[in-house]
Amino acid sequence: MAALPLADWRDFYVTIGTASGAIVGASFIVATLASELKERTLGLRGFITPTAVYLGSVLVGSAILTAPTLTPFALAVLLGAGGTGGAVYGFVVARRVWKLNLDLADRACYVVLPIAAYVAIAAAAFVESWAVDWTFDTLAVALVAILIVGMRNAWDMASFMITRDRE
Repeated sequence: MAALPLADWRDFYVTIGTASGAIVGASFIVATLASELKERTLGLRGFITPTAVYLGSVLVGSAILTAPTLTPFALAVLLGAGGTGGAVYGFVVARRVWKLNLDLADRACYVVLPIAAYVAIAAAAFVESWAVDWTFDTLAVALVAILIVGMRNAWDMASFMITRDRE
């Protein structure tokens, strides 16, 4: 098997994987703040858990892409499954939160952008077998998009928890 051209990307994926891991930890702090709420099921299932899943997927995707013995077939299978699974999960989240009175930014960052990024990951996994030049660029953009959306969502949740009325 030919080696994948991932050596040039290694530091990039280590960096975004580390950032994602740190933000996942911060999300657990937000979840702790939410534990004081009486009605917290929708908040956990609709907002906190998806944010942790999205950030966790950046961490796992980065780990996959820095694995030293990754074959092209393994890359295609793992990222294809992850991208497809992430998109399906995004639709599950959409079903939970779409009926809520969310502004456009929340709808985009909790639902639309994650689904688009996961579809891009699945598409990159599919075309990787043809050695398309933009495969790794697409993966990088998709994972960074999920990371940025996760950071934004974690900040959104933390701001909500800190500024909400305790009553």
